[in-house]
Amino acid sequence: MFGPATPPTPAELKAQITTAMLDMAGILEPIYDAADGMKRDLESRGWSPTVAEQCAGVWLASTLQGIGGGGK
Repeated sequence: MFGPATPPTPAELKAQITTAMLDMAGILEPIYDAADGMKRDLESRGWSPTVAEQCAGVWLASTLQGIGGGGK
């Protein structure tokens, strides 16, 4: 009734990948901005730049793992 599905052409695959990457960038950008803001806030409160960077990095890695791993 429906017949076999035809595989997408290389141009269609490229378009799908490009769209997916742009969608992902739109989702991740606010998270990276939040980590940058966290680092700046910690530094403004007197934390050393190194420690502020580490704390923001740990938060960022944990957040990205939660998103990528489905919160497992």
